[in-house]
Amino acid sequence: MRFMMALSVVALGAGCAHAPKPADDPAARAQQLSAEAEQAYKALDFERCAERFQAAGEASQEGPDRADSFYRAAGCASLAGHADAAVDVLKRAVQGGYYDADHLEYNPELAALHALPAWSGIVAEARANLAKAPEAPFMTMTLMGVDAFGSRKVDQETVQRLMGLEVGKPIVGSGAIFRQKEAALREQYGLAYAQVSMSIYFAAERKGSAFVVVDMVDAEDAARLRFLPAPKGHPTDPEGLIARWNDYVERLQHLQMQGKMSEDSSCKVANCIGGFGHPDLASFEPEFLAKVPTQLDALTAVLREDADPEKRVAAAYLLAYAPTLEETAQRLQPSIRDPESGVRNSVLRVLASTQEAATKPLLDVATVADAVTMPKASDRNKATHLLNYLLDDLSPEALKAQRAGLLRQLGDHLVRMSALTLPINRDPAVLVLKQLSGEQYETAEEWRAWLARQPKTEG
Repeated sequence: MRFMMALSVVALGAGCAHAPKPADDPAARAQQLSAEAEQAYKALDFERCAERFQAAGEASQEGPDRADSFYRAAGCASLAGHADAAVDVLKRAVQGGYYDADHLEYNPELAALHALPAWSGIVAEARANLAKAPEAPFMTMTLMGVDAFGSRKVDQETVQRLMGLEVGKPIVGSGAIFRQKEAALREQYGLAYAQVSMSIYFAAERKGSAFVVVDMVDAEDAARLRFLPAPKGHPTDPEGLIARWNDYVERLQHLQMQGKMSEDSSCKVANCIGGFGHPDLASFEPEFLAKVPTQLDALTAVLREDADPEKRVAAAYLLAYAPTLEETAQRLQPSIRDPESGVRNSVLRVLASTQEAATKPLLDVATVADAVTMPKASDRNKATHLLNYLLDDLSPEALKAQRAGLLRQLGDHLVRMSALTLPINRDPAVLVLKQLSGEQYETAEEWRAWLARQPKTEG
């Protein structure tokens, strides 16, 4: 079985989705306040964030939602520089039952409170709540690596120092602090782009591991930020397929969170995000199989023209149900450089699965090689997997003809990827280097030495 691309990426600072409630329902008021707080958090408006989350807590009934809102309010108050106010609302959170003591202790948004007299008592009360909690909180991750990629000016040590991260220590990600660090990197080093992300493993031997990735683009390399214009249209949802796909994903995620998905769930097409084995999901795939082939043009219009990125994502996954692999690849390829990273991620994921299932090349090598150089790690890793599968399906003669050009274009890029600590970003680069070289090296040092020995060619 080929390398499985299965890693979850934390949505830092994100709120939970709730069903709509009547306008006069107190819970609806709390939900609206929480949404406003989330918007303020994303805008780094910590004063409003703290005020809105505290108001959401006060509008909620006693219980986990109320305690969580006060906890989020404390983080925002601390980031706003109001330590005493943060302590006051944090006390209300633990008094209301907040029990994720590890998150509290390692949350960088609360670091300013650690020296205050009340801090140890707050932590102790959270641990007392944990001892009688009905279920365990989400696990706290251990930082296993920090990767800096894309800049000739900023190395990994500089990034790790600026981020204040320690490998081997527990980590709680903060979207707000990550955005502050991004801004600091851009300003200090004149970068055209900087983005911090944290990826975590839920299963297998790396369960509980976290990796921080800092993607950067130097100002002189701004061409790497070339994307399509943002679509502005509103095509019709053909036969409600977009809505049905989103319903499927919502049910799938709910079942996954409850641990109710079987390991052997499968799909009848090349790309499979979770399968249809559970009875609650069984009705979806027959509908996709029956309807998508008759709506290919309409779904392609959604993918290329709809202003809503979530609808474009759904269209990309649905096009995996085209009658042939060639049709899927043809319709998805133009969206490799969609302006939204979530759409690119979905397009590249489906294309990689489609090429993996094929026995001949479905895409142009130059187009895929270009995608390997995109700024975000989530684009690069899938594009590099796609290149791996594509090269597998070239004839020996065609692969030999591509070798020199690909090494000239991607050799240094792939060698730098081979030095990364996050496996899903490192491993596909090693696979492609092995294909192009015929060698079986594993370490970045070996690949760097091998590349240095290759004859230099012009062009």
